[in-house]
Amino acid sequence: MATFTTTINISPADVKILKDQGYSLYGFKSVAATGDGSPTVWFNLPTEKLLGKTKITWEEEFQAYNSTTTIAPKTKIEASNTIATDLGQLVTIEKGSGNIESSTDGYDGAVSFLNKDTQQFTVGINQLVNGKSNILCAFPILGAGSSRVITPITKIALIFSTEQIVTATVITKAMSAGAFINLTGVTSRETNYSIDSGWDAGGGTWLKNFDAFTDLKKLLIENTSRDEKALSDKNK
Repeated sequence: MATFTTTINISPADVKILKDQGYSLYGFKSVAATGDGSPTVWFNLPTEKLLGKTKITWEEEFQAYNSTTTIAPKTKIEASNTIATDLGQLVTIEKGSGNIESSTDGYDGAVSFLNKDTQQFTVGINQLVNGKSNILCAFPILGAGSSRVITPITKIALIFSTEQIVTATVITKAMSAGAFINLTGVTSRETNYSIDSGWDAGGGTWLKNFDAFTDLKKLLIENTSRDEKALSDKNK
């Protein structure tokens, strides 16, 4: 199981200012999928936990969930059911109960969902970060055999903000300027943050700065050409 880390270097003076002004660090995670999904707050590092070297650690340990919460900006997704799963597995919503089970019939490298119930749900995945498994995305899934395929990607977005937002909350517009960090092919990155000049990676192209109000759905959710109908047909 791979472990990933991102270390943020902040000067003592800037740490004090961030703490004095009530800033928290928010994290988001990228996925690839078809359809109109939304990112959710993956983690929230509160003011008192900010350090000169702030380290974020996550692992390739996943859960899947379904929910009756309707996806809308600034709405917290409340999971109805959560189950441990892994890449390549298929999570099935059972007809009549809405319960979920996991099997090995999904697409490689992704978490697949099949809804055999007759009602719509919200579905998505959780991933372990800083020792806790948190929801990182939310996608609608129709009833009557509809499916959804979600592939985690090793890219994250980091934002400092004074807003108070709990994890699993749908956020579609960046609350403040942030950093989009690509960990494809590596397991660690180290970046710098300054309250005046923002995020910096010493010229590394793996970090891209983005502005406040950036569309996080476009930034974090990549379109994929997975054949979800084929998945549904195969598992009828």
